[in-house]
Amino acid sequence: MIKKAEAKNVSQMMPSVDDADDYDDVEELDPESLNTKGNGSGSVQSKKRLRVKGPLDMYVTSTPQDVLKGRKERKGIFGACDKQLREKVCRDIAKWFYDAGIPFNAATYDSFGVMVESIGQYGSGLKPPTMHELRVPLHKKEVDDTVKEMEEHEKEWAKKGCSLLSDGWHDLVAQKDIVNFLVNSPKGSIFIKSMDVSKVVKDAHLLYQMLDDMVGEVGEPNVVQVVMDNASNYVKAGENFSPS
Repeated sequence: MIKKAEAKNVSQMMPSVDDADDYDDVEELDPESLNTKGNGSGSVQSKKRLRVKGPLDMYVTSTPQDVLKGRKERKGIFGACDKQLREKVCRDIAKWFYDAGIPFNAATYDSFGVMVESIGQYGSGLKPPTMHELRVPLHKKEVDDTVKEMEEHEKEWAKKGCSLLSDGWHDLVAQKDIVNFLVNSPKGSIFIKSMDVSKVVKDAHLLYQMLDDMVGEVGEPNVVQVVMDNASNYVKAGENFSPS
């Protein structure tokens, strides 16, 4: 009687299938479940095996970037069924675009394909990020990664020099003149800032002061050249501008 009671307590401590939210349910045939009792006819019962994702999954699974880089035209192994499954997934993605009012060109971003591949590799049962996660912890991590990437670019500027690029354009809606500042080096181009130059663009002296401040922000010893608009005021400002 004591052993039976202990066995009962142990079985009560074991998690049930319904409580295992983090497992994948996989149907398999259990040979031990073959039952010939009762009405005399054999019956096969199926039991669910719990599959857990462990630390090794992070190493044996290709990263989404590698999968997208090596992706070729794929033919579904299920033929028409594969096409129907993909259409359903794409319709769900499109519905989210429509509900959230996201511009269609967002689908051309490389990060969009990486996101979709990451979701596929995780599998079913993924709990999406909450609004708080998007606004606070995940956003902070992305900012930290961007800062680290910019630090790597700044090291490259100091080693090999860089070019300061200014790209001016006119906002027809707000009726403002905007200048985007970028820095280019052998490591690549990065965006620095945008400035409203509506009160500056017509004054060559003020344009020179603005450009000189940007050179100081990037690092005067690092700037090899300044590339700017060919408008007359920019040309005048460039005549007075000669980084050392």
